[in-house]
Amino acid sequence: MKRLTIIFMSILLLTACGKESSPDGRSQIRDEKLQKEIDSLKSKDNALRDSINLINNKLKHLHIN
Repeated sequence: MKRLTIIFMSILLLTACGKESSPDGRSQIRDEKLQKEIDSLKSKDNALRDSINLINNKLKHLHIN
């Protein structure tokens, strides 16, 4: 019976040691998700800037003609 209890407790300890089980681990997971979202937004921002610059250059070219 003691062995069964020790095995059961060991399994519980192993499953409770994930990142999700501690406040620090959860904050790291949250920070990683936020960083991915920020990187995605930066990429979209750069694409929009490129498009705006292209449109602006075409408008300047049309204005000259």
